[in-house]
Amino acid sequence: MQKEILELHNLIKLKNIDKAYVEAKKLYKLDKKNQDIVKVLAYLHIQKSNFDSAITVLDEYYEENSAEKDFDYYVNKGISLKSIEEFEKSLSMYDKATEINSSSPLCYTVPAEIYLKLRKFEKAIQFINLALDKINDSSDKNFLHFPNAIKLKTEINVALNRDKESGDILRKILEEKFHPDIFYLLATISTKLIDDELLEKAENQLKINDKSFQNKLDRFWYVHPLYFGLAICYQKKDQAKSETFYHLGNKETMSSLRYNSFEYQKSIGDIINHYENFISEANIKSEDGSNNIFILGTPRSGTTLIESIIGSCSDVTSGGELLSGFKLINEYVNNTNKETNDFFKDFKKKYLDRTAYLRGEFKFIIDKLPENFLFIGYLSKILPGSKIIRTFRDPWDAAISLYKQRYVTNIPYSASFFNIGVFMSNFEAINIFWNDQMKTNDSILDIKYEDLVKNTDLYQKEIYQFLGIESDFNEEKRKAFFSQTASIRQIGADVHTKSIEKKEFLDHKNEFYDALIMQRKYWEKRGFEYKSDTFFGYKLG
Repeated sequence: MQKEILELHNLIKLKNIDKAYVEAKKLYKLDKKNQDIVKVLAYLHIQKSNFDSAITVLDEYYEENSAEKDFDYYVNKGISLKSIEEFEKSLSMYDKATEINSSSPLCYTVPAEIYLKLRKFEKAIQFINLALDKINDSSDKNFLHFPNAIKLKTEINVALNRDKESGDILRKILEEKFHPDIFYLLATISTKLIDDELLEKAENQLKINDKSFQNKLDRFWYVHPLYFGLAICYQKKDQAKSETFYHLGNKETMSSLRYNSFEYQKSIGDIINHYENFISEANIKSEDGSNNIFILGTPRSGTTLIESIIGSCSDVTSGGELLSGFKLINEYVNNTNKETNDFFKDFKKKYLDRTAYLRGEFKFIIDKLPENFLFIGYLSKILPGSKIIRTFRDPWDAAISLYKQRYVTNIPYSASFFNIGVFMSNFEAINIFWNDQMKTNDSILDIKYEDLVKNTDLYQKEIYQFLGIESDFNEEKRKAFFSQTASIRQIGADVHTKSIEKKEFLDHKNEFYDALIMQRKYWEKRGFEYKSDTFFGYKLG
């Protein structure tokens, strides 16, 4: 068995997570009492975002075995609990991990993330500084977590309105030693801090011989942030050059990921079938959800702007992009053996408990996970009275914005205009389905991004009226609002119309629309009807 475990570690070292995951599950079935296998499988569950499974595997083993001095147990369980928004339990895990090995940066980075999520910014900065101290004390100055720790510190500083301090820190790091991730981070903060000398230095990094890297993935993680950082730097200087770097960065993403856009199509079909068979006629007493606000739509469609408009009100708090509800429903859809009544009870207990830390004295809480558009019908059934704000944006403008984001793994379709087109068509289909299912539902408000940025005052009043919020819109409070999202640095800017009718990547526009229309043909065969020349009121092409 030891030989097989060593092979697992080699697969992980080579970042072949998918194969390692398959093999680890096989070994676990053979020997559930082997500590090494348990730890590796838990780690791989985390890498695959199966956090509840990671907790189950760890707890089943440590019910019979002492975890008193097991650092890995507390760290892995801690990060899993954090990822399902069990923050207090997660922090207790890291307290115990610190008792075992206080010199590890891991004891401080995740707590810093949690405190940032909880908007306890001073506490977050305290912990990330401790993490950086431990990294600096390490014999390995290139500690794996250094760029991530710096990124987290930057986000905390942004939340504290310390943008200049963040920029100065990043510049100083780059002067001492060039880090591609730090360069990219500085570009997202302010391109004004990147002079011609640093820009040239970054471009020269692309000339490093591939033999300098142990494997293709090491090379990917080095050049990928460089491409996107350079693309940002050249956006205002040289659009053609900027687009070239965006193409190179997204090409790297495509080559490193195994993404099949048509698998997403199947998953949406499964949701539709499941809802029609198990949920649409369900009449089960549910928990009142009237204090829940769900903001959803395609990524880059204005969800963060709306979050900042609502979240700046005194009787509203935001949990940001909460994963708990999404994951609970998704697991249920993929487990047809689970009784609907049991699921409703389970969701009530887990989702409401996991978001209890937010509620306090606030009248409303925000769940701003864009992908919740997949489960609009479920959310309305499970938490009746919830308010749902659905955002729409011109599909081509949204596609450009998606393509220019360095999502890497969490939104894999963003690396190709073809894949974005297929995604948009699938988004269109599931929302047509929800519109048909919920014709008389008055708990959904649709907002177009373009309308919102052109007349913010008017639409904020409509939003407040829809929610039942009695508050005056305050632009300064909105700009000061903090959100952990790709749009984080755009919140503090004035609302503008610069992202409407973009004139970029025009040679890929037909590729995008051809994919969108092609994918429509699949849904037409399933009985969906379309207005051939429009997309939720937007002219196609």
